[in-house]
Formats: sequence, C-alpha cells, structure tokens
Amino acid sequence: MFKKIFNLINKKKNIENTELEENFVGIDAREETTIKDNDKNNQEIENIDLVHEEIIEFDNKDVSIEKELEIFLKENEGYIKDIKIRREKSIRSIDIYNEEILEFKSYKECSKTLKIPLAYIKENLKYGHTDYLGDAINYLKQELGEYIEDESEYLNNTKSPIELFNMLNNKIFKCKISENKRDEILSSEKIEPVKMHYRFECIDTEYDDYFKKYGAIIKRGGNKKIELVNKKGEVVEIFKSLDSCSNYLSKNRNEIVDMLKCGNTKVGRYEIRYSLRSI
Repeated sequence: MFKKIFNLINKKKNIENTELEENFVGIDAREETTIKDNDKNNQEIENIDLVHEEIIEFDNKDVSIEKELEIFLKENEGYIKDIKIRREKSIRSIDIYNEEILEFKSYKECSKTLKIPLAYIKENLKYGHTDYLGDAINYLKQELGEYIEDESEYLNNTKSPIELFNMLNNKIFKCKISENKRDEILSSEKIEPVKMHYRFECIDTEYDDYFKKYGAIIKRGGNKKIELVNKKGEVVEIFKSLDSCSNYLSKNRNEIVDMLKCGNTKVGRYEIRYSLRSI
C-alpha cells in the first residue's frame, strides 16, 4: 500500500509540473489532448486522495488498538507481576547503597550470587520491603507447630508479611506452651527482621509478549480451546475444552490452567497453547 502511495504521489508531482509547462505553450492543436489528459490526471489525483484517506483510517485503527492494549496491560499490572514472581525468571537487582545494577536469568541465580534467600527476592518484589520477614515468620510457624511447605509459602497468604508476623507473635501468648518455651522464642534473634540492602525489578519480557498475545483469553471466563503443538509448530491435536485437554494429557485440570496462565507450556516433546481460533 505504501509503495502505491509513493508511486501515485510522484506521478501527481509530474502531472502538476507538466500542467505548468503546458500553460506556457499556446498550441491550439493540443488543446483537446490536454483536456483529456487533465481529466485522466484529475482522476488519478482523486485516487491518491482516496488512498491517503485509507491510510489515515488504517493508522487510526492501529492507534486505537495500541491504546486499548496499553489500557488492558495497565489494568492487569498486578496480575502480570504476580505471575512473573511465580515464574522466577529474569530479574534486575539494585544495591540501595551504591546503586549497582545487576541482571540475572533467574531468581535462583540471583539468590546464589548475592547470597540472599529466594523468598527475600519475592517478598521485596511483592511488597517492597527491604527488611526481610520470611525467616522470622517461618521460625514462628515452626515453633508453633505449623506445617511449612517451602520458605516462600507465606507469600501466598492474603495477609502481608507484617500482618502475618504480628498474628503469629500474638499466638505465642495464646497457645498452650510453657513459659520457658515462650521466653526462648521471644528472646531468639530469629524473630528479628533481617536487614537487607537490595531491591528488585522484574524483567521477564518473555511473559510480557505472552500476555499481550493470550491475556484476553486468560482473563475471560467461559470455554477455551487448546492446541497441542509439536517442535515444528504444527498443530497435532485441538481440544475444545480444558477438560478434554487434561484428560488427553493425563494431567489435573488445575495444573493445565496454571501452565497456560504462567506460560510454562512444555509437555514432554510437545507444547500446549491457547487457540486463537473461534470456538
């Protein structure tokens, strides 16, 4: 389309130049030919204007789509951030004292290099705390006989780390434990927040691209069509529902939903993805 415009515009310039030259040439024998040429030229100029209008309309649609996407991403910033934290992929660390910036391919690499708990990275990303409460929370839960699945489990709670810490601290006085045990817990250094000097930023542009493509499907309810794809990107199977997909792959439905939400879609030698075809 753009090539067509450039050709027509160049022709328009040539037409206008020709008309100027012919105005200075008073040859009666060419008057009829000039009128016909002018009619043809006027038609081509009109065509140029029509193509211009089509481009403007096309550009306006593009701007509208981009604006809608920008609004959609802004509305789902929190959701995207939570998923990125779960994915534990590329991340940026900033030393709050010397402002040194480092980038890592994964949270584990960051944790190992900076010698800090993985849970601290997640806590800082989610809540912005530089005082790490994870160790204190897990210590209190352990001493109170509560089950701990992993060090980051407390971040899945509806309460913030500070609220959770205060709640557990209050439990110490309500639980049936000996005075000696209570004093031991309260005097332990393990209930003190750990002072840290890093803050973190999610990178994970891979998920940004994934959410731009499938975000509307992820966020809406209703039935969703799934495709099973081989390494060449060829569709092997099409499932009309999450249930039929989970049954075929012998996996729990919630596991399939979680995989698709997080973009962790590898299944053996294959991959699953939301289908962009209509149901």
